[in-house]
Amino acid sequence: MRRVSAGAVLWFLAGIAVNADDLPKEVVRLARFKQAVRETLSQIPNYTCLESIQRYGFEHHGRAFQPLDTVQVEISNLGDKEILSWPGARRFAENSVSDFAAGGMMSSGVFALHARTVFLADTTTIQYHGEEEFAGHMASRYDFRVPQAWSGYQIHTNGLNVTVGTRGSFWIDAESLELLRLEVRADDPPPSLGIENHVTVIEYARARIGEADVLLPQSARVLTTRVSGDALRNDIEFSHCREFVADSTIHFDIPAASAVAASPAVRQVDVPGGLTITIELQTAVDAASAKVGQLLSGRVVDDVRRKGQLIVPKGALATGRIRSFSRVRSPEPGIELTVEFEELAWEGAHAQFYAEMQSVPAGDSLLAMPAIDGGLPTVPSSSGSAAMTGVAGPQIPGTAVLHLKTQFRLKPGFRMSWRTLEPNVRRRAK
Repeated sequence: MRRVSAGAVLWFLAGIAVNADDLPKEVVRLARFKQAVRETLSQIPNYTCLESIQRYGFEHHGRAFQPLDTVQVEISNLGDKEILSWPGARRFAENSVSDFAAGGMMSSGVFALHARTVFLADTTTIQYHGEEEFAGHMASRYDFRVPQAWSGYQIHTNGLNVTVGTRGSFWIDAESLELLRLEVRADDPPPSLGIENHVTVIEYARARIGEADVLLPQSARVLTTRVSGDALRNDIEFSHCREFVADSTIHFDIPAASAVAASPAVRQVDVPGGLTITIELQTAVDAASAKVGQLLSGRVVDDVRRKGQLIVPKGALATGRIRSFSRVRSPEPGIELTVEFEELAWEGAHAQFYAEMQSVPAGDSLLAMPAIDGGLPTVPSSSGSAAMTGVAGPQIPGTAVLHLKTQFRLKPGFRMSWRTLEPNVRRRAK
């Protein structure tokens, strides 16, 4: 990112009324942003996401981070608490995040609590930093600080539980005023913790859930470095977000995640793992207009059966979105398009879709341009030319990465073969 200019310190206290025409534009922009983000944060308790945490460790004599394990939990937010469950459990509880995995590092606050502290608390001091280039367009950067007495942010390590203040920065789109990134640092952690730095970076984007476009965290990285030279890192991805209805203040029953599923007449179907489901796109996707969060829809091509029993009928509606859209330079310039299907629906029934892509059926690929040669098996197009180099292993559970040319178009009728995963078979907390 490239810094352009700097600004002044801003204090926002409740109850101050000032004519917007008399204020600097960065002050007005921040005030409008805070109003918008307040509305956004009020929506978050209506949604739950699959949080996938890849944990890494680094020892001072090592050369690189080494993978430790991967932890998956369902996460939502209730007031000033994050509530969790094992995937597929459909019951949320006020458990500590550390109850779900031993060893390594488990971090909380990423889904909503950091944002609530920074943007909703009147005790947060915010300073305009300047305009910066962010992912190819201009963004406004603001720096903030939350005093220890008001932060409520705790670090658990070495048998200690210590509340620390925080400081950091956030970036908002200069035109849409939407939050792009939030970076939170522990402010002067006490020596007793043995921690040199503790940093959390959260990326945000719009997600399409049912008929709503919701701004939610998409990914995050939490890094802790110790004075010994050791370090721990969590790479976090949020996927398969859906809406739910709470029936109590502590535990939550999670019905199907759509307006249709809210009706008691709709049957919730659990799709078992190991089934092959081919989905045919109904919406076009091309390089010129593709955006993260763009809604995708498709239809199931054939009846899906297991031991003769019909599980998902032909024609069932599949809905999802574009999860990421990244330009790559190696081995040739191209696009990595991550797609995610989340739900299946048909008459009288609804199912969560959790699967990994297996292939693009030969003869059915409708890519307008051939894909880059990424070293994977090619899949011929209907015209006989190589249309796609295959499908990479999903970097985010339940998604697939397509390697495409910089100029591409997926036409309606483009087919993808998926193999369902089992989200319900998880290790339960003891």
